[in-house]
Amino acid sequence: MMHALLSVNYVAVVAVAIVGFLFGWLWYSPVLFAKPWMAEMKFTAETMEACKPKMAPMMAKCLLFTLLSTFGLAVLIQAHGSESCLKGAEFGLFVGALVVGTRLLNGSLWENRSTTLQLITVGHEVALFTVQGAILGCWR
Repeated sequence: MMHALLSVNYVAVVAVAIVGFLFGWLWYSPVLFAKPWMAEMKFTAETMEACKPKMAPMMAKCLLFTLLSTFGLAVLIQAHGSESCLKGAEFGLFVGALVVGTRLLNGSLWENRSTTLQLITVGHEVALFTVQGAILGCWR
């Protein structure tokens, strides 16, 4: 693992983290899942408006967490030797679905989340890790 940690392309990690952050913006935008996500979370336009003053620090934290998860995925891909877009995507799909996704589903049971909310949330993580894995697998 130490070799993988030391040989990660940090420029790629930062760039792919930014792509991942923008992917999240698109996923939770009105173009894709903003309306059903807001409905499932019981958010209204007024509650979203009230969140605006806290939005910048929240977005900064989201970017940091995306950077950390991207770094983790990059290290795992490096250690695994996934050296193509397809292999990286497969690895990202595996991690997104069977590691991250299942943990989110487990927590969702205790949080009494609806199936729709689980699909939106877990779908985002699976798609994100797959896309990021593909890019990281290509970028050496």
